[in-house]
Amino acid sequence: MASTTQSAVEYVGGARTHLVNKLKNLSVILENLNQQGVLRDEEVCIIQAEGNDYDKNRKLLDSVTKKGEAATYIFLEIIDMMRKRTLGRTSLLPEKQTVASAESETFDLHHWISCFPFKEDPQMGKNYQQGPTPCHRYQAKLKSKAQKISKAFWTANKGLFEENKKPDLSYMPLVLDTQGSVSPSKIKKCKGKKSKWGRSKKLGSYIPKDKADISPSDLLKTDKNILLVGKSGIGKTALTHEMLKLWTEKDDKELNYMFYFDMRKISNIKSLEDLLFNEFSEPDEGKDEVLLDIKNNSDNVTLIFDGITDLSSPVVQRLVDKDLLKDSMVVLTCRPADEDHLEEDLPSEDFLRVEVKGFSEQTITTYISAMLRERKERVLSSLELLTLCHVPMYALMVAACFSFEISENFQKPCCITDIYINIFRFCLKRNSNNTKYIYAFIESKSKEILSLAEVAFHATEGKTEPDTTSL
Repeated sequence: MASTTQSAVEYVGGARTHLVNKLKNLSVILENLNQQGVLRDEEVCIIQAEGNDYDKNRKLLDSVTKKGEAATYIFLEIIDMMRKRTLGRTSLLPEKQTVASAESETFDLHHWISCFPFKEDPQMGKNYQQGPTPCHRYQAKLKSKAQKISKAFWTANKGLFEENKKPDLSYMPLVLDTQGSVSPSKIKKCKGKKSKWGRSKKLGSYIPKDKADISPSDLLKTDKNILLVGKSGIGKTALTHEMLKLWTEKDDKELNYMFYFDMRKISNIKSLEDLLFNEFSEPDEGKDEVLLDIKNNSDNVTLIFDGITDLSSPVVQRLVDKDLLKDSMVVLTCRPADEDHLEEDLPSEDFLRVEVKGFSEQTITTYISAMLRERKERVLSSLELLTLCHVPMYALMVAACFSFEISENFQKPCCITDIYINIFRFCLKRNSNNTKYIYAFIESKSKEILSLAEVAFHATEGKTEPDTTSL
């Protein structure tokens, strides 16, 4: 422990050998010292002109300590505020070492800086940057891009509703299960048991029970990679967008990066740089410096791959295997059928498997009440519709259908087919100049519509994109 009477200059002098050998991210330290008025521009240039890191660190320590107690104290503040970046990671002692190198390794700079008797100052570190200026500007650009992506995602479906009834769509709590995968034999046994139940009990069993054990913010705090598994429309993408939103709202000064990739829209990734800068967002300045910071501080990087079906991309495979950005967090989303293809290539011990199960009954009630207001009971009183709505995509479709209800004679949809028929009618109305005779139009075009329906049916069976070139 440091003596309470030991000066900052003496404290740095006592650890000089270790600081010269281990101090990292010198450019960040120099930039902060320059901003605080400790070092002038020409002094920074002289330090940076030294031939190697050892000489640069030595020159830095000489320059700071010669300026006295106040300057050295600021230097120690900077080291403390960003110790993860400036002091590197603590590591285990290698088996074979000389006595001298062992003594150097056992000196823990993280513990050393934590023992310095800093004065209690609520403003401490207020103006200190965690990384180079181009990196902070790139982080701001990433947050702006993430906000635009999330906004576009949530506003995309507003067009399904009447002009004066467009709701504010946002994330609703999902049931997230971290208990691991279920064996096929257990699924078969469960299905056999359900087949003996009455209709009401069977329908009710599809709505997942509410679990409060994990949230999107909890997922961001985990030290594991994440595999989000769930059927189509169950809320996987909505969950990743909520994670994006939470990251953009963070008001901390730590320099970190989050990237989101829709795997349906990207292909032929050539390199890490191509993935980050071409597929997502390119830095406006200091491209090489930003990439170097991402590589050297990969524990501050989160990569989301939404809708992944396999690991055929060598770059994605290397990120999953930790050959690239070994300390980054990787988040994958996939459907259950695709999980089988991924299992062989995923290091399962490094991944937290989270099954996305959709809305609980309480969330369904909250969602439908907010979307339909006075019309909510027509949905909530129907067990069939309530069950459908545990899938967020179907909940949206149900809300959209009922938002166009005109009279009490309106025949409410009771199954997925009814929902899609109503959506189809709505799309025709929205794209037609004459909505008065819409049913006559549908009848006159029945042959073409049935042909399109057949193509869609076969595509559904094969789980492929429909080929409409012959239509």
